[in-house]
Amino acid sequence: MKKYLLLAIVLFVFIGCKPTKESRLEEINKLEKQTLIDAKAISQSRADSLLNMYDSFIEDFPKDTNAMTILYNAADICTNVKYCDRAISYLERLIDDFPSSQIAELAKFKMGVVYEQACNNKEKAKEAYILFKKEYPNSSMSNDADIMLYMLEMSDETEIIREFEAKNTETPSTEN
Repeated sequence: MKKYLLLAIVLFVFIGCKPTKESRLEEINKLEKQTLIDAKAISQSRADSLLNMYDSFIEDFPKDTNAMTILYNAADICTNVKYCDRAISYLERLIDDFPSSQIAELAKFKMGVVYEQACNNKEKAKEAYILFKKEYPNSSMSNDADIMLYMLEMSDETEIIREFEAKNTETPSTEN
């Protein structure tokens, strides 16, 4: 009898101590807000803490609609701290697990951004934007992909600024 009572108490404590999905989402939201306040420079330790929370949630609730957003946010955090492969992995999982969602389209576009910003790989970024345009030719982001491809062709920021200034001087003013 004592064994069963002890077992019941242990199970009650174990089950009662496990955080709920809602409490975990609250913890994630709290750390995200703190991270966004300090968005100028996300510390690697804060990014790692947030990514661990994301990973734990995704592992426990892989098909939850919140997991879709968390995968995207995880890729964004990884991009900011230059975790190239990890960012790509989160985006690929999002696309595989939620292929018909609108955020999957955004994730496909984000692949180019990750390759450019986190991986410093212009060729892979170009491939990603071209693949995005091929898979989503009618997307509202198709024009953005064209712009990103165009900017990748520029040798540096100065060339981009000169090109922008030249286009502005060509555009007739509507002022009288």
